[in-house]
Amino acid sequence: METHDEAVDKDVVRRFPTGSQYSTALQNTQLCFHHTDLKDAKPVLNAIGMPKPVSGSSATVFSLTTSDGRRIAVKCFTRHVSDQEHRYQKISEHLAQIETESLSQPWKMGFEYVPDGILVEGIRYPILKMDWVEGLLLSQWLSIHHQDQASVMEVARKFEELVHDLHRNSIAHGDLQHGNLIVAQDRTLRLVDYDGLFVPALSGERGNEIGHRNYQSPRRTLDDFGPDMDNFSAWVIHASLVAVAADPALWSQLHVADGEYLLLSGDDFSDPPSSTYFPDLLRHPNPVVSASMSQLSALCEKRLTEIPRLHWSQSSTDVDTELHVPVEGAPAEVAVAQPGRPSWLDGHLTTNTLQESFSTVSFQGWHLREFLLALLGVLAVTAPLTVGITGYLHFGAIILGALTMSSAFLVLSAAARFKRGEIKTLRNNQRSLDQLLALNAETVANYEKVHEERARLIEDEQHLIEKNNSQNQELTNRLHQSYARIESDRKAASDALNQELRNLRDEKDAVFAERLRPLQQPWVKKRLPSFLLSEAHLSGITSKHVSSLAALNLRTAADIVGIKRVKGGDDALLITGDGRYVKVPGIGPVKAKSLYAWHQECEEKARDSCPVSLPADAEAEIEDVFEPLLASIWARQTVVDQEAEHRRSEARKELAVIRTRLADTHQEELAALRARSEDLDLLISDMRTSAADVYRLNQSKTLLMMSGRKISYLRYLRFLYLGR
Repeated sequence: METHDEAVDKDVVRRFPTGSQYSTALQNTQLCFHHTDLKDAKPVLNAIGMPKPVSGSSATVFSLTTSDGRRIAVKCFTRHVSDQEHRYQKISEHLAQIETESLSQPWKMGFEYVPDGILVEGIRYPILKMDWVEGLLLSQWLSIHHQDQASVMEVARKFEELVHDLHRNSIAHGDLQHGNLIVAQDRTLRLVDYDGLFVPALSGERGNEIGHRNYQSPRRTLDDFGPDMDNFSAWVIHASLVAVAADPALWSQLHVADGEYLLLSGDDFSDPPSSTYFPDLLRHPNPVVSASMSQLSALCEKRLTEIPRLHWSQSSTDVDTELHVPVEGAPAEVAVAQPGRPSWLDGHLTTNTLQESFSTVSFQGWHLREFLLALLGVLAVTAPLTVGITGYLHFGAIILGALTMSSAFLVLSAAARFKRGEIKTLRNNQRSLDQLLALNAETVANYEKVHEERARLIEDEQHLIEKNNSQNQELTNRLHQSYARIESDRKAASDALNQELRNLRDEKDAVFAERLRPLQQPWVKKRLPSFLLSEAHLSGITSKHVSSLAALNLRTAADIVGIKRVKGGDDALLITGDGRYVKVPGIGPVKAKSLYAWHQECEEKARDSCPVSLPADAEAEIEDVFEPLLASIWARQTVVDQEAEHRRSEARKELAVIRTRLADTHQEELAALRARSEDLDLLISDMRTSAADVYRLNQSKTLLMMSGRKISYLRYLRFLYLGR
């Protein structure tokens, strides 16, 4: 009897088919499946008419349509996973206890593990039969909807709720990534691929995978198998969603079409300071982006056990608010004084004091000169009249005297008015207003020129950003071209090694078969009579033919061991088990070939059911011959993979150096542009203030001119004689 340890050892070395081998088997679902739902199911085909595979790291998934029109996904494993059936049993039992109504969204998918689900090249292998999920992979959905900030933020909230569901039910997925998260039409999420799932019943066991490297902590190992193993990948996905919601341009800037990541990759997490993109994200002007990426960067340095569970307090806020409200700890705005205007000007230009500063008051306070002027004015009128009445002087002299005295009065009164303090104040106010207008007018005159320069700087900054993005995209394309060349070289070498491996395995199988054939022959000979021709239902062989064969004692697969074509005719002879050559009426070459093919099929079935195996020493002898050859091929494959990874690493390092140099240059140029832009912004602001000042100063000048009527010459004369 085979012990448990022997069964495990046998399972450890078991080889699984490749995706292409599964695809070939799926061409005939009636033959390869025995599950009721899968028999006669129609697989989705690719461009060349073969079942379309979706390959992963350890399995290939096919989409099939059942006979009643339902979509089903079948997962076919391409590599060994320890205790696979045991794990799926425990996972299935735990998930069955969770009510869908208790979840934030219907993310839980139904599945069934079938240990002998598919037949490939005569051997049965396990499969996973899963519900088909309608929707888009997270990365595909973002490629379409990244500009819809509210929707992206809603998906971020849905993801946070999904992670909370997992924690609440003591579950960890083990491989949270874009390929395992499907966004439904209503923007709820579906979680697929439960191979590495942790449930409480698996506590104490070791993990069977460490997840997609572009979503995992650089410190994660297979020993990190527990309820918190998703913490890092949850932060990666959520931070990426929040960043895209805050700045949709990040998606086109950082994500490459068909890239196996969202915004950042495993290389960025391994060394954030020398990362291509992390530094720019940490300096991003949007506080939501910089805050989320700063937190993610800090988590890269922590051990997995130190990484907290996902909790993002801003995720419940409105996306528009998130784009503008600074996060806690962000620097407050600093008030900047308006440059370019003398301090003494502010006192004159305040709205409340402007008119008071330049107001004019009427004449007040008589002096001796006003008394003398008033007396002179009276004499200028009365003296000529008095002299004229007395007749002392002739009329011409009187007129001349009157004109002389009037002229003297006018000159002296004008001079006296000019020296009045009210007039001096008016002149000083006019002079101040003219100076203020001249100062501000010079500033305003350059407004258009400065505004045009500011517009050019905006264009230059945009061109600089576009140029940097283009250069970064070109570098990314170069990296991916390098990756493509490396992968092409690796694949060519791997294909050659795989072909060599297949040939060697075929040779090994042939040796086993050759050694087994003599041992199996008695069993085959004993089993062949149990295959009855009357039960075969062969195409073209009717009951009449079966009767004719039976009449010649040809009733089982043991009775027909070969055929012989009759030369020069359309007849064929059947070779019987006892060596006779028999001609059967109605059996020509075609039907004879069909009978012989049936014999071979029965012989193969009998051989497959044979319990006889090679002796241990014979098996060991064959293994001793082929194991070193197989090990040599696997060793060469390891070297090929290591060389490819080394070349990829060198390409990344070279790109990182170029990107760092480019980023430094870009930041220097951008800083210079932005510094000049800030200066111009302040200058434009000052110019706008000056323009308002000019308007107010002109108003004040108009008011000053109007108020100047209070101290006109006529008002001065009235002041001389009426005192007001």
